[in-house]
Amino acid sequence: MNNVAKTFNGLIRYFSRAFPGRAVFLAVLLSPVGLLAQVAGASGCLQQEAVFFSCQLRGNNQIASICTAPKEPPFISVTYRYGAGTANEVTYTASVENHNRFLGTVSAISPKATVRQVWFELKGSKYVVTSCVGGDCAHRGGLIVFRKGQLEISQPCAQGNGGHPWFSSEVVRFGSSLDSSHSNTDLIQLQDFDNNVNVLYPAREVN
Repeated sequence: MNNVAKTFNGLIRYFSRAFPGRAVFLAVLLSPVGLLAQVAGASGCLQQEAVFFSCQLRGNNQIASICTAPKEPPFISVTYRYGAGTANEVTYTASVENHNRFLGTVSAISPKATVRQVWFELKGSKYVVTSCVGGDCAHRGGLIVFRKGQLEISQPCAQGNGGHPWFSSEVVRFGSSLDSSHSNTDLIQLQDFDNNVNVLYPAREVN
């Protein structure tokens, strides 16, 4: 195992000289540990990544996570993973190397609750990761999936599972409105959009 680690570290040093700015990205892709080992707790993020959002959904073992690499800005990739353990059913990556991008917005659902959202579209489905802030929130966070415009999943995060059901302000600083929000990466672009989040957050319903 020590020989493998030495070989891997040598490769990263080589690539850092040959391809400046890409060493961390290559480390995430090539690491034999990084491919398998994920952050402990309710997260699908790799050890080389930071958790932007993560939670285990209520009633099952599925974990929805959004992760950034490297752990601090400037970020070269943002990745969504959905699955149980290391078995990911859905993976989507926006990076400086491709044209994929995440979108984000914030919606007021009552005078005392706003829902922050980050989403993407893949193969006819829209995946909307949400976090609610305020006293009128029915849930702290959750996942909404629409398949060809029809609701497929509307699942809140489970409580008390050690997850991270909120968006890290180091990546996107959400305010009470879109105008007061700011993304710290071009990989997540903010825009005004209605994602019909009331399917998961009925107005003024409180747990």
